[in-house]
Amino acid sequence: MREYKLIRSKRKTVSLRIDDNCEIVVRAPLNMPKKDIDNMVLRNEPWIDRHMPAAVRRMENSALLTDERIHELTAQAREYIPPRVSHFAAIMGVEPTGIKITSARKRFGSCSGRNSLCFSCLLMLYPHEIIDCVVVHELAHIKHHDHSPAFYEFIYKYMPDYREREKRLKERSGE
Repeated sequence: MREYKLIRSKRKTVSLRIDDNCEIVVRAPLNMPKKDIDNMVLRNEPWIDRHMPAAVRRMENSALLTDERIHELTAQAREYIPPRVSHFAAIMGVEPTGIKITSARKRFGSCSGRNSLCFSCLLMLYPHEIIDCVVVHELAHIKHHDHSPAFYEFIYKYMPDYREREKRLKERSGE
C-alpha cells in the first residue's frame, strides 16, 4: 500500500491527486471509513503509476525555472502571443477584450466570462504550432464557453490538425 496524505472535510465525494511535490493526496468525507479510502487508493494504483512520472518531470522542470528565466519567458510571450491572438481572432471572427501574460504553472491558457484571455509564459517552452493550438483553443471559448461538440467543430474549422497538436502538448507537458 502506498503512502498518501489524507485530508478529511465536509464533502460528499472522495478525490485522489498527485500534488506539486509528487505526494499522493486523498480528500475524503469526514465519515468515510479508512479501509474504504485505502481500497480506493489501491484500485487507483494503475492511474498513479501512469501519472507519477509526469508529476516528477513537472517538479524537476519547476526547479529549473528561476525568477530570471520566468522574466525572460514573460518578455518572449508578450512579444509573440498577442500578434498570434490578433492573427487567429481575425480569421475566426472573434475579439478578446484583453490579453494577459502570467507565470501560471498549471494552466496554459484561460478565457474569462468577459472574454479576456490569459496565457502562461511557460508556453514559450513549446514549439510555435503548440502555442497556436492553445491560442485557438482560448479564442474558441469566446464563441463557446464550454467544451461541447460545437466548440471543437469551431476549432477544427480553423485548425484541422488541432487534435494532433493537442496530443503533442499533452505528451510534452506530461498530462
